[in-house]
Amino acid sequence: MGAFAQILVLLAFMAAGALIHRVRLSPPAKMTDRLIKMVLWVLLLVMGFRLGNARELRDRLGEIGLLAVGTALATLAGTIAAICAAYSLLDAMRTRRGGHRAGAPGARPDGGSGPVTDESPRLGWEHFKGPSVLLVVVIVGFVTGLALPELALDYGSVTGWVLNALLFMIGLQFAQSGISLRSAFVRADTALVPIATMVGSLAGGLVVAAAFSISAGKALSLAAGFGWYSLSGVLLSDLGDPVLGSAAFLANMARESMALLLIPFLSRSKRPYTAVGAGGATAMDVTLPLIEQCLGPDSVPVSFTSGAILSLLVPVLVPLFYGLG
Repeated sequence: MGAFAQILVLLAFMAAGALIHRVRLSPPAKMTDRLIKMVLWVLLLVMGFRLGNARELRDRLGEIGLLAVGTALATLAGTIAAICAAYSLLDAMRTRRGGHRAGAPGARPDGGSGPVTDESPRLGWEHFKGPSVLLVVVIVGFVTGLALPELALDYGSVTGWVLNALLFMIGLQFAQSGISLRSAFVRADTALVPIATMVGSLAGGLVVAAAFSISAGKALSLAAGFGWYSLSGVLLSDLGDPVLGSAAFLANMARESMALLLIPFLSRSKRPYTAVGAGGATAMDVTLPLIEQCLGPDSVPVSFTSGAILSLLVPVLVPLFYGLG
């Protein structure tokens, strides 16, 4: 299946999920969330098993790991730089128009209206429990794959249908959330943060292309995961490149882990919404509680919307860039 056809199929399953909610046939939101977790665990288990069972991937694990860490660092650095640059430009435009004065009473450094909390948040187990459970699922799959002899499984068929089910449920969940993409762009932050995150991540992907001597299309497809490792890795593997898929899986998992550590520090910087950008697509779920604790309740709409927009872009941009070669 070509990249364009793959995009259409993925979008069709997401649209079908949203349609089920529109015709009032959707299950309760809590059940939707549980189903997504179950499907996600199956995907991660298969990804881990494939990484441990396929000798080609196992033998290149060091190479894949180095590419993954490089991609995570480059996309995070690019995101932070892009958001800082975007808000600097916005501040300059506001100053020129006379609508914003630097240091005005009550003004935030990033132009937002919410407060920056003075107390440093405590990083407890609750912040790392979700990612840790998912990591354990991957490790269980990997160890199981190592223990068994190499199997000639059609991973594409298995992960393909599981992925379609996941996107169907995500479309359903997005519709249940009630978020309006049209109203999201009324506030400058909710448009600026995801756009700058996308631009910065992709710029980091181009750095990866030069540093690791891979094609720009493949590097951009790695960067376009925006921290959503369970989807980006499966997408690339299903497109016929399990090595790049494994790298995307590990790169975006590393990005999410780094974001959890960086968010408390970024939230206290001159540009606190870099904390939202660091979370990427996970700003709508995994990293949202920590962002809310660090930046305050005013950041929740910006964070959720940014994560939602980036999540919707992943199934479009990953196969699109990979198709460019």
